[in-house]
Amino acid sequence: MPGWRSRTFGTAAALLALLPAGSWVNPALACACGAMVADDDISVSRESSLVRWDGTTQRILMGLDVETFEEEAALLLPTPAPADVELGDRELFGELSAMSRPDGEYHDDWWPGHLLAPDLRGEAGGQDGSSDVEVLGESEVGPFDVTTLSADDPDALRTWLDGNDYEVSSDLADALDTYVEEGWYYAAVKLGTADGEELSGGLDPLSVTFESDELVYPMRLSQQAETAQDVRLYLLADHRMERTDNDADQVPGELAYAGWLDPDSDTVSDELADLIGAEPMFLTTMDHDIADPAAITSDFVFEPAAEDTEYQRVEQYDPPVYILGIAGGPFLVAVGTLAGVLLIAAGVLFPRWRRRRARERG
Repeated sequence: MPGWRSRTFGTAAALLALLPAGSWVNPALACACGAMVADDDISVSRESSLVRWDGTTQRILMGLDVETFEEEAALLLPTPAPADVELGDRELFGELSAMSRPDGEYHDDWWPGHLLAPDLRGEAGGQDGSSDVEVLGESEVGPFDVTTLSADDPDALRTWLDGNDYEVSSDLADALDTYVEEGWYYAAVKLGTADGEELSGGLDPLSVTFESDELVYPMRLSQQAETAQDVRLYLLADHRMERTDNDADQVPGELAYAGWLDPDSDTVSDELADLIGAEPMFLTTMDHDIADPAAITSDFVFEPAAEDTEYQRVEQYDPPVYILGIAGGPFLVAVGTLAGVLLIAAGVLFPRWRRRRARERG
C-alpha cells in the first residue's frame, strides 16, 4: 500500500490483534511472526522471540524494535490454536542475550594489513565493518542509540548503512555522496525504548500462549516482506531443538548457543526461573538473517535434536601488534636483519682492528 513498508509473521488458524488498534487496515508491516498495521510508515529493525514449549503448550514472548512516529498500530499474529495474550518481561531478553554471547579468542596479529599504526596513517581507531567507513563512537542518548561515522567512499557508506539496517533510498544515497566528497561526518540513530506516546523503540514484549503439539514459529506472512528479516529465536524446551521444516535448507538459521538452564542456578534470574519451571530446560538460540523473504514458504518447525550437545560460539579476534608505530612482524624482521648486519660487520672489522693495533704497537 502507498506510504507503508512491510515485514511479516505467518499464517495459521487464528489471527490475533495486538497493541492499540485505533483504525484497522490491511497488514502492511511484516515482522517474522505476524503483521503490524499503522496509518503511516513503520519499520521493524529487530525481532527477538523467546519460545517455550513443553510438548503440549507453547508460549511466545515476542519483542520488537520499531521505528515510527505513529501513536497507534496493530499487530496480527497467527497461532495454530486460540491464544492467551499478556505483557511479558523485557529484562528476559537481555539475560538470554548475555547467556548466548560468543566467547572471544584473541590472537595477536603481527602482520597487519598496514605497515604503520592508524595514528601514523592519520586515522583514528574504531571498528567499522568496512575499510572505507570508520566508527568514531557509539553511545546511548536518551531513547536513541547513536553511532558516529566518517567515510571516504560513498559506496562503502551505503554498504555500511544497508548492513546495519538503515534503509537508504537512491535519492538519499546520491545526497550522501556529496557529503562524503566534502569530508562530512554522520550520526546514525536507531530508536530505543521510549516512554513517550509514540510507539518507536523497543515495545513491551507480548506473551502469547497457545496449545500446540509441535514447536512452531509462524513465518509464512514474511514472504510478503519487502525488506530483509533479522530474527533471533530463544527456544526453551526439554531438549536441544533443530529446524525440520521445508525451508530449513533454503532459509537456514545459524546456531548461536545451546545449553542447559537450571532454575536453581545462581546465574538464572527469578523471572527466568519461573518461566523454566521446576526442572531444567534446554536453551537453543538461533539467528535468522533472511535476505530474501520471498524464499519463505513455510512456518519454522522445530524438533528435538538427536543429542543434547551444548554449544558456545567462539569468535576470533586478531588485534594488530605495532611496535613504535610499525607493524610488529616487519619491525622485528628489520631489527633482526639490522642486528645481523651489525654482527657480521663487527666480525669482519674487529679482527682487522686488532691486527692493525698489534702492528702499531710492534
